[in-house]
Amino acid sequence: MALSKLMHKRNRYKDIPPGFAYLTSKYPDFKQHVQINLNARLSVNFKDPEAVRALTCTLLKEDFGLSIDIPLERLLPTDLLRLNYIHWVEDLIDHQDSDKSTLQRGIDIGSKLSKPSKTST
Repeated sequence: MALSKLMHKRNRYKDIPPGFAYLTSKYPDFKQHVQINLNARLSVNFKDPEAVRALTCTLLKEDFGLSIDIPLERLLPTDLLRLNYIHWVEDLIDHQDSDKSTLQRGIDIGSKLSKPSKTST
């Protein structure tokens, strides 16, 4: 099943995935995380946290005008999937039966990776 079938209908990447060729030409920091796969297409290793971090920072800069620095110890879902999550939260808020004149909010609670502590026996 193609990833686009799982994406929210309002996800900007649903029908047009990020253009890695364009992004590598514009963002040298991102370029080092892009490889050519067996189909001769540019790809990113989504199992590599540094590659995901570089892609996320690049897409946030390119598509949303945001320059951010994400610490290495933070969990980092890809923008492609994070956008789905944001749209789903918007849908939940929009479909509540409460008074529409009341300000409604959603909250995203992040996480921090922690290294296992060494215990002595």
